[in-house]
Amino acid sequence: MRIAVTALLSSALLTCAAAQQSPLAPHSMYEPPMAAAAATMAASTAKSPADLLTTGEKTDWHQTGLYAETVGIMRKIEQRSPEVKVVQFGTTSQGRPMYLMIVSSDKAFTPAAAAKTNKAVVLIQSGIHSGEIEGKDTALMLVRDMVISKARAKWLDSAIFLVMPVFNVDGHEDRSPFNRANQNGPEITGTRAQAQQLNLNRDYMKGATPEMKGFLKLYNAWMPDFMFDNHVTDGADYQYDVTWDMAHHADIGEPTAAWVNDRFIPELNKRMEAGGHLVSPYGALRGPGGAANGGAGQLGPPGGGQGGGQFGGGGRRGGGDQPTSREFFVEVFSPRYSHLYTAFLNRPCLLVETHSLKDPKTRAWSNYDIMVDSIDIVTEDPQRLRKAIRDGDAKYAAMAGDRNAPPVYLAGKTGAGSHPLMYHSLKTGTFESPITGTKVTHFTAEKDDFITQMHDGVDTTAEAQEPLGFLVPVEWKEIADELALHGVVMERTTKPLDQEFETWRFSEIKSTNSGEAGTLMDYKLTPVKEKILMPAGSWYVPLKQQRARLIMALLHPAAPDALIRTGFANSIFQQMGRIGANPYLSVPIATKVAEEHPEMLKEFNAKLAADPAFAADANARITWWVSRSNYQPSAVNRYPVVQVWEKTW
Repeated sequence: MRIAVTALLSSALLTCAAAQQSPLAPHSMYEPPMAAAAATMAASTAKSPADLLTTGEKTDWHQTGLYAETVGIMRKIEQRSPEVKVVQFGTTSQGRPMYLMIVSSDKAFTPAAAAKTNKAVVLIQSGIHSGEIEGKDTALMLVRDMVISKARAKWLDSAIFLVMPVFNVDGHEDRSPFNRANQNGPEITGTRAQAQQLNLNRDYMKGATPEMKGFLKLYNAWMPDFMFDNHVTDGADYQYDVTWDMAHHADIGEPTAAWVNDRFIPELNKRMEAGGHLVSPYGALRGPGGAANGGAGQLGPPGGGQGGGQFGGGGRRGGGDQPTSREFFVEVFSPRYSHLYTAFLNRPCLLVETHSLKDPKTRAWSNYDIMVDSIDIVTEDPQRLRKAIRDGDAKYAAMAGDRNAPPVYLAGKTGAGSHPLMYHSLKTGTFESPITGTKVTHFTAEKDDFITQMHDGVDTTAEAQEPLGFLVPVEWKEIADELALHGVVMERTTKPLDQEFETWRFSEIKSTNSGEAGTLMDYKLTPVKEKILMPAGSWYVPLKQQRARLIMALLHPAAPDALIRTGFANSIFQQMGRIGANPYLSVPIATKVAEEHPEMLKEFNAKLAADPAFAADANARITWWVSRSNYQPSAVNRYPVVQVWEKTW
């Protein structure tokens, strides 16, 4: 039989009929018992007028509607409720308008009007990866609950809502049954990337796409107190129906971190479990030391999630070759992602990750309930959150220019410390595949619950004190324009400034392809103090402002998503020109520098000993010295943005 099957497959590959005619229909081996009724979500559907039901609701979540349906429902709700206004906040790369619903019982439909209400502002964002789409429907359902059935009208007593059912509109309309091979419905969905094949959920800092430019203008005008980013992850199968991530260590700072840890996380987990959900932080099972295991456990980077944090599965038994020691690691993200972008503004964002293998109705129910429970927590005491945010804004603004202040967090890694976690996995088995000629692991419906160690802390890997401000030279307008997109307050200098400034020199420069985040620059930083001319009209960026931590993340070159890493001003990274082209010139230069700077010679010899490739590369060796001489152009490999600790003009 194996020979026959193999021969049949081989024959099929030789014909044009080999192209796949129907999509896979993967499914989880475990569904939560209460998902079949999905009572909370069903109640919302039952109370809705028929013409406001989404395609998801009408098809038991097996299908999803076009964007025109979404906009049509938004418009109908607006027509029936004076508490709703539909506004365009951007235009896609293909020219489609991007719409948002503002929901306010005060009819506070502008940031200025909202500020006068002293209410919390909550942003719901769905469909940034448009194949992960149940959040589109559930967001519309919540608006109906507030203003049509009035079942959740009480929320509007203390909050204003910005509801974005679909962020990636072009991707949403690029529909195919083959866009999400690893997902259990809907039957036809959109794509992960937008039309330019860029991942919007890597673009919060760079703002390279027209969609993100529209979002950043919206976000930084409103500065929401709380945000949702609704996703569907994939990977190994397990019992959990929803996972989440939220900055809650130094990556968000105090006192917002205290609100998240003391108030939000405990309440969210308790309420979700009471509602029949099995909830976990978004993370991965890995072997000792954090290394990923093979087999059923680690299925590679997630296709639908953030791009690194992902549940491994399979548990500790089954499959014959499963590792016996596995630990759970929560990934540490950077501000190119939604929930860390808001965290650098001292504002919490809940990353919601339902699971692709669960029934689409289960995913919708999980997404609906986690938003309901979260909004309940926020609106029960909105001023506690708002005070934490305001205090955080004031705290980091006050630290600017204080050399005695502690450094601020720029980047981190998953902490080495751990604590016990009861992990709810599924057992695995194997089958022999005629495709691979090997045994392949699969999941079974048998539960596998075991105690493992969770690593969910953050160890800081980059930090820096806040200067009083930064100066951006007039020639680097692209940097100033980007700062303006993020709502940063700046002022222009009126005269040239020719004085010593603190900045950095770059060495060991290389570019790295980080996949969906594009090409990033990596380098070694050396702090320097040099006499630099800042022409009149340059931009002064004070840190005594609301966005102090975000400015550090954008402008400090040690930050992982700093603008200088992502393509801004990258023409400064170049060779030394003609100097060094001829050894008869460059070798004497290097020799003289070595004689005058024995500390450099010591560093050079250490690099020779530690880096055999460098030691064997004559050009790299001479470039190392020439780059440290005074013969290079003054601005080459020097960071053009400078730190200001005392404003003297």
